[in-house]
Amino acid sequence: MSIDRAELANALAEATGWSVTADPHRVTFTNDDPTQVVIRTVTDSEIGELRYNENRRAQGYGGKRTADLGALWLPLLEALGPFEGSRGMIRGTDLRIIE
Repeated sequence: MSIDRAELANALAEATGWSVTADPHRVTFTNDDPTQVVIRTVTDSEIGELRYNENRRAQGYGGKRTADLGALWLPLLEALGPFEGSRGMIRGTDLRIIE
């Protein structure tokens, strides 16, 4: 399944409050105050896996399953929220930030 990276960047920017850009190999999150950059290397397959997991979690709480890319905001916000470094990296489906 091919992921529209522009749509992904827009959905994640709206949900997280960070500036987000995306290309076929990575998603870059930028925060201006304080200055922070987090680069996430991720494949379309890994994005599909994360969407599936979030859809299952929503269904488990009685919500509806959605294919919306915005469904990925919660685990990303949980990773970005406590991050205090200036540069970091996230690899694939592992949502821990490595400085």
